[in-house]
Amino acid sequence: MNKLNFVKYSGNGNDFVIFQGKVNLTSQLIQKICHRNFGIGADGVMVLETSEKADARMRIFNADGSEAEMCGNGLRCLATYFDHLQVHKKDSYMIETMNAIYPVFRQGKSFAIEMSEIKDKNIYDLSVFKDYPQSFYVNTGVPHLVFLVTEALKIDVKKVGPFYRYHSLFPRGTNVTFVEVLNQDSQLAYARTYERGVEDETFSCGTGLTATALALSQWLGWKKEIHLQTKGGQQLVSLGEKVLYSGEVFKCFEGEIEC
Repeated sequence: MNKLNFVKYSGNGNDFVIFQGKVNLTSQLIQKICHRNFGIGADGVMVLETSEKADARMRIFNADGSEAEMCGNGLRCLATYFDHLQVHKKDSYMIETMNAIYPVFRQGKSFAIEMSEIKDKNIYDLSVFKDYPQSFYVNTGVPHLVFLVTEALKIDVKKVGPFYRYHSLFPRGTNVTFVEVLNQDSQLAYARTYERGVEDETFSCGTGLTATALALSQWLGWKKEIHLQTKGGQQLVSLGEKVLYSGEVFKCFEGEIEC
């Protein structure tokens, strides 16, 4: 039986187990690692690899064992871990993902991300969804559907989310975020996300919050700093020439797992 060293990081409650180097991860092993009762417990598993194109490469696997294209909080966690390993630290790094290379910038004890993948805005006819007053679709590295709601805390996200996540309108499925405006003047909103691959509500979703900020900008004209409250705390998306996403990151623990 092999033993693997790991670290666990959390980005505003969105938690990940990180391995380094070439690791043979099966779908079954990933599900076991992520299990909250019989494993380490996490929303996903990441592998920090070397890159020929950037400072490092991130591979991200959802809790169900599927590999994802991108994860905002995961990238912030991996960049922070990568920085901890460096003898000669830099204020910015380039991290390769499945489909793109993301610049990350030092911000306090962690890193902010320049969200370099924003595409497919409202490419689908969302008029089929009539339960909420506003809807918005965008791919921010992974697909996201955002709804404007009046009482986000009253929504049973785990029950309602799958209807949209698996809707036939989205060939590869979608993440689903429900956002409630808390303060128009200070551009503060509360967001809850059902994540594809985790198949549950997570405490925070970076790509989802980026999609939410873009939706609020389109619906309400919000610009520059948009403050988004989640179960995992408050985070910030800055809209300007670049779209920047930031929040807290902390190391939970490290250890060794037999597999």
